[in-house]
Amino acid sequence: GTDIVAMIINKYRNISPGKIIMYIDVFIIGCSYFIGEDTVIDPTAKIATIIYGYVVMGVNSYTIDLVFTGQMQSVQFLIFSQKYEDVANSITRDLRRGVTVVDCQGWYTGEARKMLIVVARKSEMQNIMRVTKMVDPDAFLTMNTVMGVYGRGFDTLKI
Repeated sequence: GTDIVAMIINKYRNISPGKIIMYIDVFIIGCSYFIGEDTVIDPTAKIATIIYGYVVMGVNSYTIDLVFTGQMQSVQFLIFSQKYEDVANSITRDLRRGVTVVDCQGWYTGEARKMLIVVARKSEMQNIMRVTKMVDPDAFLTMNTVMGVYGRGFDTLKI
């Protein structure tokens, strides 16, 4: 039942579901020491059970956050290409992703170039690499993992 409360809070606040579940579980497990008949379980066994509960709760919260943040992960591409216009058009047209063009200069060559910046969901990563390679096999591209992308086409910023 705590997962439903966690998802409702997460919908309106920028707090991970795993953290919310952990806070609620800390309270519940802590209360279990004071609730119940002391004659049924000796105090040592009760403390061992509570410690076990905290360990399981920590693993559970970490796993929940890992699953949720894995779904939310995004990637940022920096693409350097002589055919930057064609690459940008293909990404925008075929993949429906925005592209930002930045003027830059190579240090070694001193050559002025254009750099494309593309932010996309992790699931779109292969498609962006495929389209870039099809348009310009000589393109140079870097990819970075990005956490927390907010705005059009991504998550809404919750405060």
